[in-house]
Amino acid sequence: MEKQYKGGIFLKDTAFFILCAIITLVTFSNLEISGQVFMLRVRLIAVTDIRGMIAIDENDRTEWGSPEDKKLFKEITTSSGVVIMGRRTFETIGKKLPGRLNVVLSRAGQFKNEKPDIVLSGEPREILKSLKERGYQDVCVIGGQEIFTQFINAEVVTDVYITIEPIILPSGINIFDKIERIYSLKLEKVQLLNDIGSIHIHYKIK
Repeated sequence: MEKQYKGGIFLKDTAFFILCAIITLVTFSNLEISGQVFMLRVRLIAVTDIRGMIAIDENDRTEWGSPEDKKLFKEITTSSGVVIMGRRTFETIGKKLPGRLNVVLSRAGQFKNEKPDIVLSGEPREILKSLKERGYQDVCVIGGQEIFTQFINAEVVTDVYITIEPIILPSGINIFDKIERIYSLKLEKVQLLNDIGSIHIHYKIK
């Protein structure tokens, strides 16, 4: 009897583990179908004035940003390897950012100057899934406001990097003016970039 009892326990345990494995596979499959993106770091990176303004207007080249922030921006985005931006941001920059995959979100294929590496259109989750399928695991979303808003509202952003410059712009475009809900953040790092008071802050989105 003892032998049969142990065998029954073994069979039940085996069946239980098989059932768990099936449930796990189905769950991950359903999440993938619904557009969930796994193991992809999505960093939002921007420079603002003390009110959260990222630009005076749509054509602002943010020349008011400090040299130290520009250097840090290059370091972070180069370490990521991928920059995602809107068409207007790309054309304001005027060229591809070297050493990084330049992804522009646009439905049009014609550009004023240099053509980006990749032109994509669609929802943020679709964009990220496409990049993940190409082998990319880390991306930086660099603007403008509409692109920031889309990625924040899609709840795919994992990190927020903000440099606050010690200036007040006369008017402008607020980075988070159009988000749809409250987001809780966890402070990772605060860095004073220079003597005039440019402050860089890194948050994780909870």
